[in-house]
Amino acid sequence: MAPMEASAADIRLAWDPSPGTVAGYRVYWGTTQGSYPNSANAGTQTTWTVQGLTNGVRYYFMVRAYSSSGTESSNSNEVNGVASSPSFTDDPLVPGVHSMRLLHINELRTRIDALRVGRSLTPMGWTSLVAGTTRISAAHITQMRAAINAVYVAMQRTLPVYTDDPLTPGTTIKAAHIAQLRAAVKALEP
Repeated sequence: MAPMEASAADIRLAWDPSPGTVAGYRVYWGTTQGSYPNSANAGTQTTWTVQGLTNGVRYYFMVRAYSSSGTESSNSNEVNGVASSPSFTDDPLVPGVHSMRLLHINELRTRIDALRVGRSLTPMGWTSLVAGTTRISAAHITQMRAAINAVYVAMQRTLPVYTDDPLTPGTTIKAAHIAQLRAAVKALEP
């Protein structure tokens, strides 16, 4: 059994049929290797899409066949995959066409945190943003750069290159700053 593809908060699985007579299959999953607190009945099909997963989080899966009496087989081999969103809102950001929005920052923060958790780093204690009140500043971009850079370090990958690095207070935030953060996040997602 192996994940066939990952899409927006879904992971599609497929496995070989169990030999002999089988009444169906039960798919098990969780976020810790070897621990499967969630399950779903896949019926007799040998593919299943697990939905409602958290973007950017690694999940571990295994399958058991079951008989008409409900007796389950031993565990299949374990596979894993990361659920991810295929794109960001207003991607790509086009200067003069798209206005900088709180949504753009929140999407980045959510996906950066998911990558951090996937690498056993703690989620960030993000500075508060209030729609219609808070102006996106150099401090917000700097905080996201530091948060994603920590993931690169944990993965022993070369750090991304950013325009206007370091950002100084009062620097005008550009679409390029958001685009570079998005690219840094996408480069680490499956």
